[in-house]
This record gives sequence, structure tokens and C-alpha cells, in this order.
Amino acid sequence: MAGGRSSRFGRNKLSVPFRGKLLIESVVGELRHFPEVLLITKNPLSFLYLTDRYPNLKVIPEAFSVYSPICGIYTALKSATYRKVLILPGDTPLVRKQVIERFSVQLPPAVLTENGKVHSLFTLLLKDHIILVEEFLKRGRHRLRELHSLLNSRKVPFSLFEPFDYRGNSPINVNRPEEYYEAIYR
Repeated sequence: MAGGRSSRFGRNKLSVPFRGKLLIESVVGELRHFPEVLLITKNPLSFLYLTDRYPNLKVIPEAFSVYSPICGIYTALKSATYRKVLILPGDTPLVRKQVIERFSVQLPPAVLTENGKVHSLFTLLLKDHIILVEEFLKRGRHRLRELHSLLNSRKVPFSLFEPFDYRGNSPINVNRPEEYYEAIYR
């Protein structure tokens, strides 16, 4: 999981309360059955205490000076223990465990799509992809769509997972305060 600057939100959105816990905990809680969950962040001390609540969680500092989701993906691939690496945005508090589990068994590289929209951070990669991601970064590239094109990521339609999330809430990102309030009441 990764989080960005929260520039559109105005403050660290992963730390805001959401239904009785932090927004990030809504995502981490849905991953409690996975053997390893990596929280990639520039502010590891802000989330370190969560490792007491979630034994499978490791908080990993992302050392790049630039804010880029590609840097978070690179750090996740470098830090992951397992060959298959599921990348999720940290700001999807309505994501359902069943959707995550079923997406995680897809053939990597894969990216979630919904009605023509690509959810670029909802992706499944292999650790071996780190070579291409590193080259991508060295060329100064930071656009997720370009990375998915380079990797030839298979587009997986959300419709495959609708039986487990018929309202389609799982891929909803919270980027602005109004989206946060809307998510609370969904």
C-alpha cells in the first residue's frame, strides 16, 4: 500500500478517522489474512504503532525525495518477501476483502479497470518487474499509465468482482474532503 502527499485533501488523509479507526486501517484490516502487508510511506513513524495491532504489517520508509507512486511501487517490490506483489492505494477505505483476494490470484502484471477507467494503483506485479520499474525511474518517468503500458499489464475488469461488492465501492479513492465525507456515508 502506498500513500502520496495528500495535496488535494489538505492533510495526511491516511491518518483521518474513518468509521471508528484511521482511514488506512480500513484497508489494512481487509488484508489481515495476507501473510505480509507493507505500508510504504515517507513518514514511517506516523504508522509504526499499527504493527502492534496488525502483526502482518511492516511499515517501510520510502526514501525517494520525489513524491511518485512509481517510487512506492519500486520500494514495495524491493521490500516484498513474496514473488507476487499486490499494490493497493492506501486511500481506498471501502475496499472489500473478497475483491482483494480474488484480484490477487490474477496473472501478473494486472491492473483493475472499471467502465473504461484504469485504477492504476490497484495492480498485481511480480518481484521480477523491479528491473523494468527501476529502468523506468532512471529515465525520469513517473506516469502510472506509461508503466502499465511498458509492463503490458493485463486489464482486469471490476465486473469480475461485482458479486463480492455489488455497489462497486472497492476501487473508490478518497482524494478530496468531499470524497471522504461521501465515503463515510456509503
